[in-house]
Amino acid sequence: MKTIKTILITLLFAGFSTFSYAEGKMGLTITGLDASGSAEEMSRGVEQTRSEDIQGVFASFFIEKDLGVMSIGLDINPMDIASGSVTNVRSCGGSFSCQTNTAEVEITDNIGLYGTMDLGDTGAYIKAMISSHEMEATTTIMNKTTTDTQTNSTYPSQNFLGGHLSLGVERDLGDVFIRGEVGASEYEKVTSKSSSGNTTVTAQIENGVHARISIGKAF
Repeated sequence: MKTIKTILITLLFAGFSTFSYAEGKMGLTITGLDASGSAEEMSRGVEQTRSEDIQGVFASFFIEKDLGVMSIGLDINPMDIASGSVTNVRSCGGSFSCQTNTAEVEITDNIGLYGTMDLGDTGAYIKAMISSHEMEATTTIMNKTTTDTQTNSTYPSQNFLGGHLSLGVERDLGDVFIRGEVGASEYEKVTSKSSSGNTTVTAQIENGVHARISIGKAF
């Protein structure tokens, strides 16, 4: 994870140094995401799958260098973009439940490197971004066949990448500018094995549609 962050930041500031004559911009972006989520769990030879619709709104800061018809930028979200819990009740057969698994998931360390290209002199542009994220999960197991003894199983943190393609328009409003974007997002599949060695989970966010609005200032 640190290696990916270092590469992204190094690429950005290498561009800042090389094109020192170009204008810089910075600001705040609000993003809304509508996507599909799918997951598989394999535990002791038993496979279960689940799909969910995912909607979310999150904020990020950006800093970029204007190179004329093109620009490069860094997008940083200091907050978690997703967190929550999922409960899975395992059956012993009939109406009896052997145990209940509850998984807590957090997606952290969200950073993206992007480039834009102007589409004529109308303020319209196309934007491509690659983002890096880290997923952390912890599972709590409630055993119903004994005395409700509770045990925890952890999963190693996993890094995954996302790809984002957008069309946008920028307008100057005196001292500041405003942007609007719409586009598509897709994320890598993540696979992780529990510390107990008994369970492997696979998850992916896919078929995402996003909309962004940004406000910023040139410097």
